[in-house]
Amino acid sequence: MIDFPLTEFSRKILGINSRNLTYIRKLNPPKYKYIADDKLLTKKILERNKIRTPELFKIIRTKEQLEYINWAALPKSFVIKPNRGTHGSGIIVFYGKKKGKLAWITPNMEVIDVGTIKQHIMDIIDGKFSIDGRRDIAFFEERVSNHAILKPYAYRGIPDIRVIVYNSFPIMAMLRLPTRESRGTANLHAGGIGVGIDIGSGVTTTAIHRKGFDLIGDRYNLIEETIDEPKLTFKGLKIPYWDKILELAIKSQQISKLGFVGVDIVIDKEKGPMILELNARPGLAIQLANQEGMLERITQVKRFKQKKTTEKYIAIAKNLFGGEIEEQVENLTGREIIGLVERASVSPSHEVYEQLKRSTKKNIPLPKESVKSKIDSGALKSAIDFNLAVAIGYKELVGIKDLITTRYHTLKEAHAVKDACDARLEKREFDTIKDFVVVKSSNGYTVRAVIEAQITLGSVTKTYKLNVSDRSDLLYPIIIGKRDLKEFLIDPIRVFTMRQS
Repeated sequence: MIDFPLTEFSRKILGINSRNLTYIRKLNPPKYKYIADDKLLTKKILERNKIRTPELFKIIRTKEQLEYINWAALPKSFVIKPNRGTHGSGIIVFYGKKKGKLAWITPNMEVIDVGTIKQHIMDIIDGKFSIDGRRDIAFFEERVSNHAILKPYAYRGIPDIRVIVYNSFPIMAMLRLPTRESRGTANLHAGGIGVGIDIGSGVTTTAIHRKGFDLIGDRYNLIEETIDEPKLTFKGLKIPYWDKILELAIKSQQISKLGFVGVDIVIDKEKGPMILELNARPGLAIQLANQEGMLERITQVKRFKQKKTTEKYIAIAKNLFGGEIEEQVENLTGREIIGLVERASVSPSHEVYEQLKRSTKKNIPLPKESVKSKIDSGALKSAIDFNLAVAIGYKELVGIKDLITTRYHTLKEAHAVKDACDARLEKREFDTIKDFVVVKSSNGYTVRAVIEAQITLGSVTKTYKLNVSDRSDLLYPIIIGKRDLKEFLIDPIRVFTMRQS
């Protein structure tokens, strides 16, 4: 079980009953679950469809076969697995071979001889680790060579990436890392670490580690760095081959005909991504690793029709659950995507900043404020709140506050005030004010000063001409009008917090 307080997030999670009754029972018929539960059959079907899996060395179906194995011919490193195992039980990873002996070394530096390996295989055949307790098959499999980017994060084992695929849509993913506790396997139940992955970018986010078990189930802690040496932070790691991983996950789900499946993928340093196995009953802790609920994501993809290309499924998932599509659009158009509300960094123009330094006779730091801004394509010009303008150095505004904040009943009256202000401007009484304009509002007219200020919006920094007005009773101290939106594309559903700083 995932351990968290009842929050908006927890109300959007997929629980075990809903997973079993609504999704697994309806979307994963027994004949297809059987394929996923049988690792050797999964390998056969995937490879028949040109989907690469780790190399199979040997299959042990009976105890009698153990007497005919050429143990000396086994490689230095390999993996023993039960064919129908679950939760990583029964898997032994051999990290190396004891020099001069028929014995192999586990990630915990335990030396296991042939006799012990034989006994473990007999336990597998007896069904000790199988999903239903029935007799099973053991097999020897290639131990994948670790990719250089992921190797430092994995304790003497091979990390894998689990992608949850719902009706061809990759809806959630996590990186699973082996630890000393998990004995080189990446399974969370065994003590491995789960790290959420942003679907859009393939970049890691938050991480979890099993803190214990009670009558309800597994419980997890949020962690920020690896629990074994070296200590590395999880957030911000870019997963190699990300698009290929999503493609393999979708194709494997479609081949298996399971509507709701966990696809486990490993990355070999030479061969690239390979399918490790399929899970017809994927665990739910992936939601905690991502700090997101699967119910919410399933709801979002249900509105899209099926029968799309793999590229379309990936594009939709990235657009819904990450930012990669935005990057592609930005690259194609040369414009940056912003939402209707964005955080803006505002500071005086270079000219005004130099005037401030001369007036104080000091090398003062650049005045800068970070505020919410409203992106308003319905407004022609951009505007700034009077108090914010003063705060970043436009002190001259204080002396004319009454003139530029008063409501005038007639256009003639407003123009008379503007003409008086323009006359002062011509006499160079103002150093930081560039112009004055008359603006009509619902209850009269106002005269507004015009200033130039530097604004950083997204990654774009430029000089804006801003009408100064009293916006102290409004939510947004800055309005960006359409005259200043040429460098941007507007996404009306973009969330403001994506660009908070």
